[in-house]
Amino acid sequence: MSTSVLLTSAPEDSEEIINWAEGRRVKLMHLPLERYIEAEREDLFGHIEASETIIYGNKRNAIFFLKQAERHSALNSVKQRVNLTLHKHTANYLEQAGIPAICPSDSPKPINLVEFMLRLRRIGPVLYPCGSHTKEEIPGLLEELDIPVHEAELYDLEGPAQEELASYRSTISRQQPGVIIFHSRKAVNRIQAAFPDLDLAGRTVISADTGVTHKLEEAGIPVTEEAGGSWESIIEKLAGQL
Repeated sequence: MSTSVLLTSAPEDSEEIINWAEGRRVKLMHLPLERYIEAEREDLFGHIEASETIIYGNKRNAIFFLKQAERHSALNSVKQRVNLTLHKHTANYLEQAGIPAICPSDSPKPINLVEFMLRLRRIGPVLYPCGSHTKEEIPGLLEELDIPVHEAELYDLEGPAQEELASYRSTISRQQPGVIIFHSRKAVNRIQAAFPDLDLAGRTVISADTGVTHKLEEAGIPVTEEAGGSWESIIEKLAGQL
């Protein structure tokens, strides 16, 4: 018998866990309460030309960046920069697109990437593709070291359309999930608002990290498992519940 699992992260963030669930005793109820909307940057080519290094904090940033770089006929310019990634799967994505990329460490810690830059003596201007909805850690670390960095906001975060939300609620009303994944602090509020009739009693609740756990506890939601802040660690906790 398969275990039903509620996942509400955006499709761009969910590839790893979706691939893992295929062929396993998991019924993944992927009902995205987040969607990313592209924000066109007409000045992107100029910022690419002015940069020495491009840093990708996650695969989503790389996806939206390459889309716009291709439209601006800037891929050759991107190839001439040092392209650094925080995660190996982001480097693989860039390599598959023909962009030479380096993932300096198996540990996805921003400080490790910044230290690698310093060892390479790459302290020229940095371009950091990102979204408008949140502040990421790497640009702040670079600013503390007086390394010039430009954050290119390439996408915005929105919720689902009303029609989608109605369909999601219908799905939940027909089948309550056995496991609920809270992948971020924002997911705590979004899941409660989107599914007010979702019965959390007796469910297995997986928290992505300590910050999410604190948010859940504040909402009176008991946590079954706390992951280590990565999709890999969430998958590990989920596997332990099957």
